[in-house]
Amino acid sequence: MWELIANSFLSTIPVFVFFAIGYRLRSQGSLAPEHDGPIMQLAMDVGYPCLIFYNIMKYMVTEANPTVSSVSFSLQALACGFLELFVGVLVAWLVAKALRLRIGTGLRTFSLTAGVQNYAFYVIPIIQMLFSAPGDPTMGVLFVHNMGCEIFVWSLGVILVCGGATGLRLGMLLRGPLLAVCLSLALAWSGLGSYVAQPPVMKAAEMIGNVATPVCLILFGCSMYDLSRHFVWQPRMLISGVLARLLIAPAAILLLAWLLPVDPLIKRIMVIQSAIPSAVVPVILAKRFGGVPEVGTQVLLATTAVSFITLPIWLSLGSLWVVPLSP
Repeated sequence: MWELIANSFLSTIPVFVFFAIGYRLRSQGSLAPEHDGPIMQLAMDVGYPCLIFYNIMKYMVTEANPTVSSVSFSLQALACGFLELFVGVLVAWLVAKALRLRIGTGLRTFSLTAGVQNYAFYVIPIIQMLFSAPGDPTMGVLFVHNMGCEIFVWSLGVILVCGGATGLRLGMLLRGPLLAVCLSLALAWSGLGSYVAQPPVMKAAEMIGNVATPVCLILFGCSMYDLSRHFVWQPRMLISGVLARLLIAPAAILLLAWLLPVDPLIKRIMVIQSAIPSAVVPVILAKRFGGVPEVGTQVLLATTAVSFITLPIWLSLGSLWVVPLSP
């Protein structure tokens, strides 16, 4: 038990190291805010799709893992990603109602920010630390699972923040990461992947993809510095965000993972995702669609800080109760 907690704790350290680097670079003025856009675009539109392509091709085509390669497995992973966020947002909505938040005072922003975890770049280093054995397909499963998360955020998530479907656009879904998942799965399922996943292509995708995670985490650290400087902290909002995102939602998602009749590899992803703090995307959506970004920012910063303590505990509990996280 204590060894698992220690390993889980150690697996989170790289994430916070990158956060600290970004925070320091911004505070020193070495990385200015106007640099964020082009760097993030490079990471999200080039690096991250390459990382997705490499991992899905590796486990579904090159190594041809029979479980991961099946259509039914991919659809299960996608559905679990979508359902997981739905449960998280529902929990956050109930907490927001208990806070007596109303539309216009942060109800929708709180629900989305406290309900949606940082399901991509926060998770990748943890999986790399915990499941580094050759042939372990966990990383490939993550990206298929995250396709369901992306669909939720850019459909129901946008509808929630906007208060309706008026702000929903097809172009929101047609983003680099989602397209990379769709293309990779199509190649794998059609049998054409073996012609594409050749050593030169795979090596190039791996090298480019490896840039995405550290760059995005460093930029997240920069954003944490920017967001923490210009508003008044509300203790009740901070405590409620931590309660929803890091206490109630993890318990609900672990219960869901335990109940669902899905492959243990998918349950493994759900256990890890249950413990992850809030994502920055809901704050961006709140700014874009007339939400209350100050509320989302406080939830984001509070859950990120407190997750340093809670994340190893939830990973350990999930490993004991749902599915072992030991390779």
